[in-house]
Amino acid sequence: MEAKKNIVLLDDHVIIRNGLKELIEKLGPFQISNQFDNGEELLAFFPQKPEPDLIILDINMPLMNGDEVIEKLNAKGIHTPVLVLTVSDNDETVIKLFRLGVRGYLRKNCDASELKNALDEIFRSGYYHNDFLAFSLRTNMNTEKKNEKEIILEQLSAREREFLKLVCHEKEYTYEQIADLMNVQHRTVDGYRESIFDKFGIKSKTGLVLFVMRHKLFEHL
Repeated sequence: MEAKKNIVLLDDHVIIRNGLKELIEKLGPFQISNQFDNGEELLAFFPQKPEPDLIILDINMPLMNGDEVIEKLNAKGIHTPVLVLTVSDNDETVIKLFRLGVRGYLRKNCDASELKNALDEIFRSGYYHNDFLAFSLRTNMNTEKKNEKEIILEQLSAREREFLKLVCHEKEYTYEQIADLMNVQHRTVDGYRESIFDKFGIKSKTGLVLFVMRHKLFEHL
């Protein structure tokens, strides 16, 4: 039997927390191990051994906003993955949160299937990137290009960077050749490709090359 993932909820509305707890525990091998009203309570909870597998928090809370909570967790060396669930949909806020290390972002009007998908993806790959994040990364004109580049690079694993570099190589390698060069199976390369597609809303190999060129990523891969 699969071990349950321990999740901590942080939201100042008790009714919302209780509803989330009931829903999340029906979606899969998840259990809500602790609930908190505000960031100060959560921070007082750490260090906790073993650490929870995930923190789900709201952004707009009394005493301390969610981004402040994340900054303080980072300062304490606590790297428990964080999923943000909030009513806010501001592009700058979303990008700031991912720069702070948030692993996923959902609006509170999402349905149960999207919440389940987010939880499954975070526990499978470490991140959940939905269409809203991809749109924010592509269209946020208030973010300096240097910072946008940093944001993108932070979302790529070392192997994904290596894959992208080979995709953009002047020899125009096929995916099969890339698998050989990376010494992995073809389906592993497919996984790198699909992961990058999902993160940044890309749909083709040509789109991958254009994405790297547009953001001037090649020298950093």
